[in-house]
Amino acid sequence: MTQRKSCHGKSTNGLALSLASSELGFNVHAGFLDALTNEAQVFPDHIGAASSGSYVGGLYAAGFTPVEIRGILSSKSMLRSFLECRAAVRCLGMLANIPGYNGLLSGHKVASYLRRFLGDRRIEECATAELSIAVTNLTKGRSEIIKNGPLVEFIVASCSVPGLFKSREIEGNFYWDGAVSDSSPFYHFVEDDRINRILVHVVTHGQPQLAEGRPIPVAKSFGQAHQIVTDRLLALAIECGKLRGKQVTVLNSVVPRYRWGKRGTADLLFEAGRQTVLRNLQVIKEIAAHAS
Repeated sequence: MTQRKSCHGKSTNGLALSLASSELGFNVHAGFLDALTNEAQVFPDHIGAASSGSYVGGLYAAGFTPVEIRGILSSKSMLRSFLECRAAVRCLGMLANIPGYNGLLSGHKVASYLRRFLGDRRIEECATAELSIAVTNLTKGRSEIIKNGPLVEFIVASCSVPGLFKSREIEGNFYWDGAVSDSSPFYHFVEDDRINRILVHVVTHGQPQLAEGRPIPVAKSFGQAHQIVTDRLLALAIECGKLRGKQVTVLNSVVPRYRWGKRGTADLLFEAGRQTVLRNLQVIKEIAAHAS
């Protein structure tokens, strides 16, 4: 296979990294990658990403450093790309169940912002790592791992949260958030003979505190239900990895939820991701040593 090199050093061919969906936890993923490539000196040759993880995985695979990624994804311009004046109109369309109105935001401004940095780059053109992005294909009714196609479009599709973003049309298919069906995308690595070690970085916000006997708000209900499905799918994928002789290591960063505009939040989450690596430095180095 072609030897890839990151902007820091030589890649680790047999190691795959999965960046899971994380409820806007992209700064945590960026911090994780920063310590992974600097302190641990580990450079995964394969990256699988879903939802928020696709922003970080896509930018890293395209050649940006984790520090640069933090700046790109924490800027006021990034925040403004999530503000669309037509959201109210789309809300009315959703309430009326009009075809095509299935999200408040179109995602076009987000895509335009990312193109400032990524241009028209395709996924298969990424040189730092071999990138795969999880999406949910509504047209074909299935979960998909995308390895070829327009990078920006599939990053936005993978992070198109149902109801918040309308489904994204790419080459005749409509896509929604990859986390709907594959929030920790690494099952495809289990079946890849080039890979023998898989490192999964998940971001959580602690155990939900649900008051017994009290009604649960709709947002918390959906979040809890999704987490149950996510945990089950993760456990099944890990079991499949063991059956195929693949070592799967899951590292979890427990952090507060990201709040755009709150001073210091991005730095705090970035450092939280770094600390996850530093606490597990010896484990990670052993994984990389056996993956080479």
